[in-house]
Amino acid sequence: MHVRKKTRTHKTQKGTGTHDLSTDATNRIWGDEGFRLFLSHRAEVKKKAADLKDRLRLFGITGFVAHEDIRPTRAWLDEIENALLSMDGFVALMTKNFHESDWTDQEVGFALARGVPIVAVRLGRKPYGFIGRFQDLSSTWSTAAEDIAKTLMKNSRMVSAYIKALRRCPNWDTGNTLGTALEAIEALSSEQIDDFVTAYNENYELRGSFAFNGSRLSAFGPGLVWYLNRLGSRKFRRSSDGLIEQTK
Repeated sequence: MHVRKKTRTHKTQKGTGTHDLSTDATNRIWGDEGFRLFLSHRAEVKKKAADLKDRLRLFGITGFVAHEDIRPTRAWLDEIENALLSMDGFVALMTKNFHESDWTDQEVGFALARGVPIVAVRLGRKPYGFIGRFQDLSSTWSTAAEDIAKTLMKNSRMVSAYIKALRRCPNWDTGNTLGTALEAIEALSSEQIDDFVTAYNENYELRGSFAFNGSRLSAFGPGLVWYLNRLGSRKFRRSSDGLIEQTK
């Protein structure tokens, strides 16, 4: 019996066209969850880019690093194109020789045509050409994961991926790191607020982190309840047992 392969349709932001990509290809590249972020970089920084990819995962971001993620059995150009077609966002790691690559400028052009969120991270070079119109993020390799995650928090899909990642928070220190992104969130849907509350109440490690419980304001910020009350119409508080509950 012939089984038709499932496809996933990706539309450009401006709705000018569609692209079909098989579910198998999408899952092979990205897995089944997370905000899909293409990391455009020079070959000589591939190890740093791979390390950055690992740190981004903490925030719910699934990164694509071409030199690490392309399997030997796949045509590398096709796989890069598949990743570009199915990404949710694009980061240009602007190292000193970024412009000298045969591929980075073409990847930037692809992202511009797709209309996805674009972040140019200054790591030795200022953005140039068309990408210079987009958000310019001055960062270092050690802080790039936090800086990129905070910049992308303007995107609702990124916020949802971040909330899912909170459920996996393994310890208080990680919770404090994750909490650095809270201040960058500009809007929350009612469903996202509910998901935030559930993630917090069901994860003891998250509840124990200062950035989320708000118990050390000067060092870690006001905590999750403060942000929920600022970004939604409903009001919340921490109960006597440390859980977040809606006030009457």
